[in-house]
Parts: sequence; C-alpha cells; structure tokens
Amino acid sequence: MFITIGIILGFLFWKIVAGKHEGEKIERSFRFLVKGYYLHIHHWIWCTLLLLYLLITSNDNLFMFGLLIGSIIQGLQYRDRFIILYKKDRFTTIYSEFKQ
Repeated sequence: MFITIGIILGFLFWKIVAGKHEGEKIERSFRFLVKGYYLHIHHWIWCTLLLLYLLITSNDNLFMFGLLIGSIIQGLQYRDRFIILYKKDRFTTIYSEFKQ
C-alpha cells in the first residue's frame, strides 16, 4: 500500500515540477558544463542511484522506494532520457528536434 502511494506521488511530483516537453525547464536540471560539453544528470538517474543506495543499505522504507520508483518511471518517459553528454553548441539543435 505504501509503495503504491509513493509511486503515484513520485510520478505526480515530477509531472508537475519537470517540464512538459524535453528541454522545457532545463535551467532546473542538474546540468554541468565540462570543457565545452554539458553533462546532464537527469532526475531519473539520481533517483536510481538513491534507490540503489536504499537497497544496498537494507532500508525498508516502502514509501521512499515508491517515491523513487515513480520518479524514475516519470523521467524515463522523456524522449531525451538517454541524452546525457552533448556539446554545448548543440543544445538548441538537439532540443529543437523534440519540439516537432
């Protein structure tokens, strides 16, 4: 029960906070400039790392598992989900393709 509520709330949280379209609210993202390249750590990536941490530490908080699973599911719905490293000057070109 707690895991289901967590999944729903995690999904809805990111549905509200994140952009409706790829690249829409990119200024809120964990995106770092490294030698002319952007390294974009999508929320589904860091939520996956947090989930793995909870599993490794034998944490049994089902609600937290649900929140993270819902967050991961929502993040994987974006078409840019696997675009993690790209040249800074390619940003406009890359994300203009998703607006079609």
